[in-house]
Amino acid sequence: MVELSSYLFPATQGVFCIIICIIWLIGFFRHRNFGFILLGFVVLAEAVTALVRQALLNYVIYHQPNLSATERTTFFGTISMVLLGIYVFYWIVGSLGAVLVVFHRTESNSQAVQRPPIS
Repeated sequence: MVELSSYLFPATQGVFCIIICIIWLIGFFRHRNFGFILLGFVVLAEAVTALVRQALLNYVIYHQPNLSATERTTFFGTISMVLLGIYVFYWIVGSLGAVLVVFHRTESNSQAVQRPPIS
């Protein structure tokens, strides 16, 4: 039961990430901005990564009782460093998506407005 309860936080986080991703996909369909797609995919990938991280940690903690403390520490360090690299990639892609959203020019702003001449 302890193992299953350790999945509660990542699963809750995953549900909220899916909701945020749906909102950003709606933003993409309304504004046709590629940044919303990047943000949506990053949020979904982060939610899946959180669940995978918890599954790996639970596997080492609960299903490998014959590992020594040194071996467990090595596994935790390896898992942490690999996932840190993945999260840094997510941050870069998320930052790119945010920049694309912020600096997106709509069609109404990109067309020059013609004013009649003042006589």
